[in-house]
Amino acid sequence: MNDNKLASLEARLADAEARLAIMDLEAEYARSWDAGDADGWAAVFTNDGVFDMAGVGSQPRLVHTGTSELAAFCREIDAIYKGLHFMHLPRIKLAGDTAYSRVHFQWLGLFNPNSHYHGQRQAAGYYDVTYRRINGQWRMQHRMEKAITGQTTENFDVYVDTDFGPKNRA
Repeated sequence: MNDNKLASLEARLADAEARLAIMDLEAEYARSWDAGDADGWAAVFTNDGVFDMAGVGSQPRLVHTGTSELAAFCREIDAIYKGLHFMHLPRIKLAGDTAYSRVHFQWLGLFNPNSHYHGQRQAAGYYDVTYRRINGQWRMQHRMEKAITGQTTENFDVYVDTDFGPKNRA
């Protein structure tokens, strides 16, 4: 094998390894969020990473920047509901130590129940992500979430007080 062919093969292998590392990072993003692992979720981002949720409907745009804000956001949402991400394969564009992708998603979640309230939430949309390779490790620099549909179903306890009718007043 000549030097040109070897260099071409090495470049193709490096691209394949980068794509696999980014797919693993996307899997860890979903696993850590769904498990309520706030520190693990924040760790998929660069130290100054940004999670940016586009405003949809009556919900304003939300932007969380940096490790501590990201972890706090994950904890805040985990206290409200638990769910599962269903991530589609990312479409990845590599550019040296930077990469870009669009990842479609579905998310199904249940509100953490209390004695008088429970419900479920589902959403679907996509993420546009910018990745950076730092010291050989891929991390998310900026992640924009764009929900295109969402639905919340709320259920309330019908029987707050099961006793009805005249009270026995002895």
